[in-house]
Amino acid sequence: MGITPYEPAPMLGDERERERAVEASGALRLRGDPDLQAIVEELRRSFAVAQAAVSILHSDWQYLIAASGVPDGPYSRRTSFCGHAVEHPRTVFCVPDASRDTRFEGNPVVVEDSGIRFYAAAPLMASDRLTLGAVCIADRHPRPMLDGPGACRLTAAAEEVMAVIDAHAHRLASVRLAAN
Repeated sequence: MGITPYEPAPMLGDERERERAVEASGALRLRGDPDLQAIVEELRRSFAVAQAAVSILHSDWQYLIAASGVPDGPYSRRTSFCGHAVEHPRTVFCVPDASRDTRFEGNPVVVEDSGIRFYAAAPLMASDRLTLGAVCIADRHPRPMLDGPGACRLTAAAEEVMAVIDAHAHRLASVRLAAN
């Protein structure tokens, strides 16, 4: 049995600021939110993929706060594709075949049975332009690079997710103000 290398998802230069933005957003409290769940269900259906999720990165973890086709909850950031996607905050990140991409070919989520082959994500951008995570789709089969309309649909879904997160953050801020 040999070693199968892959590039772990990196920590970003503005990681402390980004983590503070995640905490301030309250996004991690939205696990199981029905609006977020509806968004990922629609993404999974409309793209005809095996998985769709809202992924929030915090510390060494990737938290799937809404997911379809994969259990929600925490996963290691070291094996996450979303950890790579946030390196590209202004674009849709796409991996047509992870088994042929040197960053991912040895990643445990790629080499396992029914592993991920195709992956695409749009960043979740906070108002301060820090990336909280990504809305992503994945499939067990390679696919072509996401086309313009597909990238636009994924970006629109990320904007919908941010609207839900922002509304939650505003409710939290209102509760804090009322308590003081």
